[in-house]
Amino acid sequence: MNYDIFAVGDNVADYYPEEKNIYAGGGAYNVAVISKRLGAKSAYYGVFGTDENAKFLYDTLKKEKVAYPVNDIRKGRNAVSIIKKEDAESQIEAVDKGVYKNLSINKNVLEIIKNSKIVHSNIYAYFEDYLPKLHYKTKLSFDFSYLRNKKYIQDIIPKVDIAFFSKSKREEDPQEFLNWVSKLGVEIAILTQGKDEILMKIGDEIIKEKALKTENIDTLGAGDAFIAAFLTSLTQDENNYKKALNEGLKTASKYCKIKGSLGVFQPRKKDVKIYNNVHE
Repeated sequence: MNYDIFAVGDNVADYYPEEKNIYAGGGAYNVAVISKRLGAKSAYYGVFGTDENAKFLYDTLKKEKVAYPVNDIRKGRNAVSIIKKEDAESQIEAVDKGVYKNLSINKNVLEIIKNSKIVHSNIYAYFEDYLPKLHYKTKLSFDFSYLRNKKYIQDIIPKVDIAFFSKSKREEDPQEFLNWVSKLGVEIAILTQGKDEILMKIGDEIIKEKALKTENIDTLGAGDAFIAAFLTSLTQDENNYKKALNEGLKTASKYCKIKGSLGVFQPRKKDVKIYNNVHE
């Protein structure tokens, strides 16, 4: 089976304490689901646990008709996060990765994954060691999020084709940063800056676009929505990066208007507890 987009990595049950609701989420998971909603033939691979949160996430994947050609279910707790909400801004307060930190991919699974136009992953997926095995066999997309560890970026960038970055938590010159990233050999480097402008570096050109004004209900997952739309657009109209950028902005704006990353939730009678918080 060939896929348009194959997302590999995190699936997370996002818990909103004030509602006592669990929302389906996780960077790679969101990209797989939203890509499918946008018309892509998408697939997902990640580690699920065996608790009720894992069942909810797994069942949601099936309902969304995202392909999951290989199962990886580990006995134990699924990844979960606690979301603190202030107005429309959602912040991750705590994260327990549960079983998903045990990502392990054998040769047979890699053979399935590589039969895709684009393979997407991120810094939370434990997928770094597998990038060289897929490089030049498919187009590789990678989300670095807020990370600015230069040693890490220098190691990963030469192994991927499309690099996504979110606005830094510290002061930086966006254009200078993208110029530095571009020199490391990536084909496309994109820096999203929340409600402000977005920058895309292709070759010697930096393209700027303003984020679309919208009524924000929940910003959680907006970056994943942007990535999903950008990649989906490329699978439909290869090398039309400006169109992909605009599709990304439109979809991110749309997903700011829904609760949770995907708008899919399940109530919980008891508060979700974090046993091993790894969130910095």
